[in-house]
Amino acid sequence: MQTTRREWLATAGGLAFAGRLKAVEGLFHATSLNHISLTVPDVKSAADFYSRVLGTRIIQDMGSRGQMRGLKRNYLALFQGDEAGLNHFSPGVDGLDEAGVGAILKQHGYEPFERAPNIWACLDPDGTQNHLSETMRREDQVAEAYRKDPRPDSILHGVDVNHVALRVTDVGRSVEWYQALMGLNVISRSGNSAFLGLGPNFLALFQRRQGGGADHFCFSVEDYDPDVVREKLAQHGIDSVRREDRTYFKDVNGLTVQVAAESHQP
Repeated sequence: MQTTRREWLATAGGLAFAGRLKAVEGLFHATSLNHISLTVPDVKSAADFYSRVLGTRIIQDMGSRGQMRGLKRNYLALFQGDEAGLNHFSPGVDGLDEAGVGAILKQHGYEPFERAPNIWACLDPDGTQNHLSETMRREDQVAEAYRKDPRPDSILHGVDVNHVALRVTDVGRSVEWYQALMGLNVISRSGNSAFLGLGPNFLALFQRRQGGGADHFCFSVEDYDPDVVREKLAQHGIDSVRREDRTYFKDVNGLTVQVAAESHQP
C-alpha cells in the first residue's frame, strides 16, 4: 500500500520528530494548509502562468472576479485587484463548522468579518487576512479537474501549496497569536524567524520592519531536483535562484515563488 505524504511526515524522524510536532492548545486546531489566495491585476495572465508552470487546473471560474485553481492536495485562488500580493491564506481544520466560526471568534475577541456567506476571516497582528476552512473543502472539485486533465503539459507538476511565509514585525507576538487561534506547534525558532506546523504543510514567519503580507509562498512539485527545475524554467524564459536545495523565481506579477520537494519541511 502506498504511503501518503501526511502518513510519512507523521512517522519520519522517530520520536524526536514526533516530539517537536506535538500539538499545542488553541481555540481551533489547524492541521493543513487549505489554500492561499492572491490578488492580481490580471486574473487571466496569472492563471495562465500558474497553469503553464505548475499545471494548476481550474476548479471554479468566477468570471472577472477571479479563479480557483486546483493542485493535487489543496488549491490556489486568484482574485482581481489593483496590486499583486497575498489576499489571504486559509488553514484547514478537520470537521470545522464554518458557519459557526464567526460567533466563536467574536466570543474570544478576534473581530471577525464575513468574507462571503458563512466564511469568516480575521486579521493577524500585522494585518494579514486569514480564515479557517474545513480541511478538505473543494476536494471533489479538485478530483474532477484532475480526472478531466490527468497529465497537463506544464513545466513542473505541482502537488500542493507547501507553505506560506509571512512578513511580521514581531515574531514572538505572531507565534503567540497563531498558537492561540489555531493551535500551531513551533517546529523551529530563531530570533528573527519561526516555523509553525500545519500537518504536512507549514507557516513561516520572518521578522521585517514592514510586516504584513507574504514574503513568499512555496509549491511542492513532483520529482524535485533543483538543477533540473532550474534548467526547465530557464528553457521557458524564467530566471530562478538556488539557495542550498531551494529554488526561487518571480511569477508574472513579481511575487516570489519557491518550489520544493513534497517532503520539504523547515
